[in-house]
Amino acid sequence: MPSFTSASLGKAVDSAGLILPAHVVDQMVAAIDSGKHVILTGPPGTGKTTLAYLAAESARRSMLCTGFLPTTATTEWTTFETIGGLQPTAEGLIFRPGLFVDAIESGRWLVIDELNRSNFDRAFGQLFTVLSGSPVVLPFRRKGQVKPVALVPAGVDAPPETDAIRVPAGWRIIATMNVFDKNLLFEMSYALMRRFAFIEVGSPSNDAFKKLLSGRGEIVQRLLPLREFTDLGPAVYLDAAKYAARRSADGITDSRLLYEVFYAYFLPQFEGMEERRAMTLYRTVSAEMDGPERHELQRTIGDVLGIELSL
Repeated sequence: MPSFTSASLGKAVDSAGLILPAHVVDQMVAAIDSGKHVILTGPPGTGKTTLAYLAAESARRSMLCTGFLPTTATTEWTTFETIGGLQPTAEGLIFRPGLFVDAIESGRWLVIDELNRSNFDRAFGQLFTVLSGSPVVLPFRRKGQVKPVALVPAGVDAPPETDAIRVPAGWRIIATMNVFDKNLLFEMSYALMRRFAFIEVGSPSNDAFKKLLSGRGEIVQRLLPLREFTDLGPAVYLDAAKYAARRSADGITDSRLLYEVFYAYFLPQFEGMEERRAMTLYRTVSAEMDGPERHELQRTIGDVLGIELSL
């Protein structure tokens, strides 16, 4: 039987073409082995979500779980979406399991993308207690049952006179969170934070980027200096390179191509930039462009970022 090890997960990561900082895979495996749930942090495009899926799939192959349930957090999440609640049916009100309970009952790991979108305390609710190793009784009954539902951690006795849903010992939550939203960490209660291991998935070096961007579309390498303004992961560059490879077949100039790539893939990443840095951004990018594109660049940076460039 395959085992859930750094070697097995590392092989899956390599097969997926991910370039991760050293020790990220080892950290992931160690955290899961030591009983922790995991939150992957880092800038957009570094492969956090892909790593989460690969880890859950590797766990399935190792028979640590039956699979995984992928979802994306939203600002509207409450305990109804996560734990569950009463739902009207032709037979009356019945308990409808939420995402967390559904994953627990089916033995699947829960993979939550963009956890930072949720209101943590409101969304997790009674799961706080369960994650800390204590059972919790829910104010609901499953169809055909007269006893209330209880979520019971592995190795813990179920409360008397309850309909127990037991959390498998190997059940895990793997979530992702953008480092750009790190201020939201302070909105997480300490009770929630200590139930997770935080692992940073940072961006690789410029040399690694250049290897990724070699071949068709490698003109996008000229925009690597943009990483000095904000930490951008490989995904945005790879998407831009695919566009550049296709668009270059239309016979446009390098200047026009770089302008289109910058506007389509990179400019939205600089929202909220103050005027002085926006000027530096303009000078950095315009150095790769000719007159007509420089003029368009000045206008669009001003429009999108909501500032007036004084050249």
